[in-house]
Amino acid sequence: MPTGNEFLTQATKEFLKASHSHSRIHGHVNETFPLLLINLSGWRHRRQYKKDFPSDSLSLSAACVTQTASPPCNSLQESIVQTEMAVMIRNEVFSCFVFYGVLLVIKMYIIAIITGQVRLRKKAFANPEDALRHGGLQYHREDPYVERCRRAHTNDMENIFPFLFLGAIYSLTGPSLAVARLHFLVFFLGRMLHTVAYLSALRAPTRSLAYTVAQIPCVSMAVQILMAVAAYA
Repeated sequence: MPTGNEFLTQATKEFLKASHSHSRIHGHVNETFPLLLINLSGWRHRRQYKKDFPSDSLSLSAACVTQTASPPCNSLQESIVQTEMAVMIRNEVFSCFVFYGVLLVIKMYIIAIITGQVRLRKKAFANPEDALRHGGLQYHREDPYVERCRRAHTNDMENIFPFLFLGAIYSLTGPSLAVARLHFLVFFLGRMLHTVAYLSALRAPTRSLAYTVAQIPCVSMAVQILMAVAAYA
C-alpha cells in the first residue's frame, strides 16, 4: 500500500494531467465556437450577447471578446474606419483631389449665394410667396441676370458632380502625383474661368473654351479608370 506522500504525489500528477487536458479542450472549443467564450466570460445567455453586440458585428466577435473587459465591437469598428481614413488622407493624390474638390464645392455655394442676392436686388422671385413678402405679386417674375446666375449654378452642378466621382476613383488607381495634380488643377481653373465668363457675360467663345478645357481632364480620368478596371469586367 502506498504511503501518504506517495499517494499525494500520485494524486497531484493526475490532477495536473486532467487540468492540462481540460485546458486544451477549453482552448479548442473557445477557438472553434466563439459564442461559448461569451458564456465563460459572464454573458450567460445568447440574448444578452445579442444585446451587447449587434448582429452586424458578429463577424468581429472573436476579435472583440476576451477573458477580461474589452471595448465593444462598435468601438473596434470606429477604430478601423479611423485607420482607413488616416491611410486615405496620407495618400498624396487623394489629398490633392480633396483639396480641389472642396474648393469647387465652396465655389458652388458662393454662386448659390450670389444668385439669391441678385434676386433680392433685382426683385425677381421665382415663388409668389417670396414676391408677396418683398412688395407684391408684380415681383413674381424673371430677370435676365438672375437667370444667368441660375444657369451658371446649374452648369456647375452638371460638371462638378461628375468630376468629384471621377476624381475620387482616379485617385485610388495609383496615378502619379504630378499628373493627377495637373488633371485637378486644369479642371479647377477651367471651371473658375467658365463661371467668371458666365457671370460677366464675356465675349464668345470664352465660356465655351473654358468648358472644353475643363472637360479634357475628366475624359482623361475616365479613360484611365476604364483601363485600370477593364481586366476585371
